[in-house]
This record gives sequence, C-alpha cells and structure tokens, in this order.
Amino acid sequence: MSELSNRTQSKLELLPKKLSELHPDISNALVVALVVNKTEPNIFAAKNDTQYRGVMNFTIRDSEQHIINCKVWDRQEKVLHYYETIKLGDIVDVICPKITPYQEKKDIKQASYQPIATLPITLILTEREGFLEKHSYHDLNSYSKIRQLWRLPHKPLHGVLNLADINTSDNNIKTQSYFFDFLVMIGSVKPLREFKTPRDNKLKRCLEMVVFDKSSPGGMLLSIWQRDWIERALEFWKPFHTILHLIDFKVSYSDFYKSCTLSLTRRSLIYENPYGQETQALAQFASTISKADFETVNQIQIEALPKHVCTIMTVRQIYERIQGSLLDDKQQFTAVLYAMITKFNLDLPNFVINKRCKSCHRFMSKEKTACDSEKCLLEFSFGYSGDNHETFFNINLHLSDHTGTLMEAALTDTIASRLLGINTSEFLELKDEQLDKLKWSFLMDYFEAKVLIRKPSISRKKLMILVLDMRAIELDELSKIITVF
Repeated sequence: MSELSNRTQSKLELLPKKLSELHPDISNALVVALVVNKTEPNIFAAKNDTQYRGVMNFTIRDSEQHIINCKVWDRQEKVLHYYETIKLGDIVDVICPKITPYQEKKDIKQASYQPIATLPITLILTEREGFLEKHSYHDLNSYSKIRQLWRLPHKPLHGVLNLADINTSDNNIKTQSYFFDFLVMIGSVKPLREFKTPRDNKLKRCLEMVVFDKSSPGGMLLSIWQRDWIERALEFWKPFHTILHLIDFKVSYSDFYKSCTLSLTRRSLIYENPYGQETQALAQFASTISKADFETVNQIQIEALPKHVCTIMTVRQIYERIQGSLLDDKQQFTAVLYAMITKFNLDLPNFVINKRCKSCHRFMSKEKTACDSEKCLLEFSFGYSGDNHETFFNINLHLSDHTGTLMEAALTDTIASRLLGINTSEFLELKDEQLDKLKWSFLMDYFEAKVLIRKPSISRKKLMILVLDMRAIELDELSKIITVF
C-alpha cells in the first residue's frame, strides 16, 4: 500500500470488510476484490480550474452473490494511471472509499452506463478520499477463492436466453434495442478492424466474432469496441474452446448483416468458461458440429476439404443454387466447372499474398509486422530470431463459361502452391516479366475446376468459392462434356 503513508488515512486503522458488510458510516474500510469490468476514462476540463480531471468506473466483486461499482473522480493523471495499471481480472485493494447509498432518482440512469450492482451502494474514490491499489502478489494464494469468481457468475446459467429466441422476434428488435443474458461458445474470431473517426481523427478498434449455442448452431455476430476486452479476447479466447456467459448484452438488428447482433456495452459483463452443467452441455454440443462453417480462407486446411467432386454445373447453375430457383438449405456444395480463366492478377503480388501470425494464425494487415495479441508478442520475444508471421496465397480468379462469370473463386495457399509450382517466398522473388509470363500461362485458357461453394452466413458476409483442383483442358475434350443450362 504505497500511498497509505502519504494519505491522511494512515492515521486510521483499516477495517477489512466484505462488500455485503459495507454501509455509509464506515470511513476506513479495506475491501479486497476482483475487477470484473472497467470503463474507458472520460477526461474533461474542470470548472474554475486549469487542470483536467477524469472519471471512470470499476466493477468489483468479492463473493459469488455480489458485485458493486466503484467510481473514480480524480486528476487526469491519476485516472489514467488507474486505467493503464489495473487490468480485467486483477485483484485490488479498495482503501477508505466513500460509501454512498443508492439514490433511485439519480442512479436509475446509471444503469445504462455501468453494470447493475447487487447491493444498494456505490464506492466513490476522489482526490481527497479513498484510493485503489493492486493487491499484494505475495498474498494472492490466500485469495484463490476471489480469483475463482471469474468463472462463477453472480447470475444463474439457467436464466439465459437462447440465441434462436431473439432471431424469431427480430421484428420488434428492428425498432429498438434490448438487453439479455446468453451462454455461448465462440465459433470464430474475425481480424481486428482499425480505423480513425472522421470527427476527431481518433483511432478506434473493433473486434467481431461469431458465437453460437445449441439453439442457433449457425451463430450470431458479437461486436466488442472496448480496448480492455479486445486485448483480453485476443490473448485468451479461442474458437471452439472458450464459452462465455454474457450478461446484459445489447441485442439490435443489423441492416448490413440482415440479422440480430450482440454488442458489449458499458453495462455488460462477461464470465469466461463458467462452472456449471450448462457449460458442459454446450461444450459437448460444440464437439458434435462442424468447424468448417466458421473458418475463413486462411484457416482452411487441405485435409478438411472434400476429396470427391463429380457434379458438373455451369456458372449460372451455381448462382441459381446459391440464391435462385435451385436454392436449398445446405450451407455448402461442390461442383465441377468447365470454364476459361478471364482474370488472374498474378502480376500484382499485393493482391495475391496475405499475412498471418505464426502462433495464433490470425490474419494480419499488410502494414503490420507483429500480431496484436500480447500472448503472441510474449511468445516471440524470448530467444526467437525468425519472423513472427508467415505469408500465404489467397488468389482471386474469374472463371467464365457460356452462361456467365464466376467472380468469387479463390485459390487457397496449398492449392495455389501446387498449381503454380512455387511457394510464396519464391513467388515474391519473381521479376515483372516472369510474373507476366506465369499469368498468361493460365489466362484465357480452358480448365476443369473443382470448386467448393460456401453460402454467405453470419460468420461470412461474402460468398466463399474455393478452387479444390484445376487442370487444363483442350477444346476437343471440352466440346464432349460441356452442358447447357
């Protein structure tokens, strides 16, 4: 407690208390608790003062039954210090806080900006009253029960809503948002999106993932904008391994995805891999479903792709089966297509080669040299001398026949390497004239292409068409087997 000697509280004898034992008359309480949520600080100019001040909120708990909010009002430097040093999952000492009772008229609006507490009090920390410190790591073993609270939700698992229930009621959700609890498994994690806001040019980050439960195995999109939860998700959460108990998650309708989506807000909480029979049942269900529907192009393994493809189809038939008169409820199908390659931009390396982390295999933008995950950065920091990323082929090509052009076809890394006869390192060493020659050895020639078509879903907004195999074909052979739609 490094600040204690510099505070007036040093004259008081600290009184260890549980959250359930606190009341406004106690001024010298010491609470040891787990941080289960925190908000990003709001910095503002103080009235009648040249200094900037800040406010943020920590949500803490020290038992299975109770959570409480701890609000910090202090100088900008102090608030930012708390924000940077205290992480989700840390055990902290809350020392001499001001304990204020719940005021219905004043605090009812706070439910939109912070998790709903289970006790009718709020802890206040200011420049003059109370402070926060990380709990002594020499004493952590004696607080193993507090650490276990990360997996012991304060709300029952059997009280969650099924994802399918909100999908069937999306007519009401189109006009307003709702907040519900869910128990879901992570199906896939999309690449982290970064962009700058047009108003203030600040960098924003958004992590999207697809989650599912037994009622909705196709999944639903979940969006996270908060920095701390993004960092934790990138470091600890894994598809088909991590189960989340989502509390007070915003449910709204997305015109872009034409479906309901989930969002983490300031009032939301997450418990990771919670203890309970419901968690075990969801894990058992997840083991029985295919991971293929959640995979992106760079995650697909050649061993998982279909081996026997024999149904001959034209371009028009393929599109009709995706969204036309031949539409069915299957998420994927295969076809043999006889067509000419009419686009194959091998002479533009930036468009045919992508990058992924060697450790977690997540997609990386071309300008980055390292993964965003702290776990991956730590893995590559000790005695590692090679690259922490690897390149892979992801080549788009157009296949045209007498009925139309298939524009979404792509060669995955293994297929492209086999077809081109070189790997990505060798490809990048080719000169312009060599790239041009390689391109025209395929362009405007006829091929037999075996393709796997995966229809758009919540985990993939775009249609995915993977070329499983290709071979050149002469016109004489083509004329004997070509079919007319």
